[in-house]
Amino acid sequence: MKALHRILILIAATGLFALPAQAAKPPGEATADVNEADIGGEAFIHMKLEFVKFTLDGKEWENHEYTDNRKTLVIRGVERGSEHTVVLTPREGGWEPFTLVLKPAEFKRTNVAQKGKTTVIAFRAKHVVEFTKAAAPAPAKPAEPAQ
Repeated sequence: MKALHRILILIAATGLFALPAQAAKPPGEATADVNEADIGGEAFIHMKLEFVKFTLDGKEWENHEYTDNRKTLVIRGVERGSEHTVVLTPREGGWEPFTLVLKPAEFKRTNVAQKGKTTVIAFRAKHVVEFTKAAAPAPAKPAEPAQ
């Protein structure tokens, strides 16, 4: 069931639902080229911790998934024309949050799939994040007895 769910998410994310509209064209008629500026970016963030919480530009972002045993966060639909700030907060205690800035130049054009003359492209930014251990809290001084 999870595999079917992931396949449906992959199909929706890559825009394959638009294929039936293209198939309705008469044979031999060329399809219009896609404006690459309209394609949203994907940020692949690899970590050693599982299910890290995150915000994108201070807001929760629903178009995401976790892959590679829940240690890679994939954020989809990111606008590629401006910088974005991603704050990653580990769910496990003892780790400091990490702030990552996604720059427009980091989104590289990638061919995801090709079938015949149809090519599915994506713009991906890849990052590896190393979290630092949180500083141990200073031991509390014992209260001095009142005299």
